[in-house]
Amino acid sequence: MLYQFKSKLHVLGLIGLISLSYATGVTPASASNPADPNKIVRQAFEGADDGFDMAKTQNHYSGWVADAIFEPLLGYDYLARPAKLVPKTVEAMPEVSDEGKVFIFKIIPGICFSPDEAFKGKKHELIAQDYVYSFKRILDPANRSPHASFIDGKIVGMDEVQARAKKTNKFDYDMPVAGLRAIDKYTLRIELKKTDYNFLYVVAYSGLGAVWQGK
Repeated sequence: MLYQFKSKLHVLGLIGLISLSYATGVTPASASNPADPNKIVRQAFEGADDGFDMAKTQNHYSGWVADAIFEPLLGYDYLARPAKLVPKTVEAMPEVSDEGKVFIFKIIPGICFSPDEAFKGKKHELIAQDYVYSFKRILDPANRSPHASFIDGKIVGMDEVQARAKKTNKFDYDMPVAGLRAIDKYTLRIELKKTDYNFLYVVAYSGLGAVWQGK
């Protein structure tokens, strides 16, 4: 499921829906097509979440739910021994070049965000630019993201955008970044300043899942 943070009320609506589902064990789908009660798994949270905008939280329970909401480029095959990275919204594992500094991801055409009033009755297909926006949100100083350190200082050309944002108190999401570009509708190119073969594990983090920019 892919999602867009339109406003605080929009987020709260999602929280209410999820809270209702956890409290009752009933989801919108199961309301009309009840699941076998013997196949329902209920999990109690020992603490409260603090929202599901993963650019702004590192709460354990928020992250747990977010894993079912957001779609990062890559994911994990936990049944493999050892567990391994696998494509999630991309056609295959990325092309890696320049000694582990350049990564090319090919988004699978036809993936759409979950229907929502934010889209005004229209479908929004997942495109490379959605990931460009999502990565930038993590580095927007206004979000004070607890996950910024995952990619802060690593992407070519991003330092200039961040520096301007700190001076103007506004992050320019339209400012081009050499190391974070949608080459075409479905192709994302990320270039790092230094070799980092562990970068793909960062990419698999749900906090870097796609968020709609709203354009």
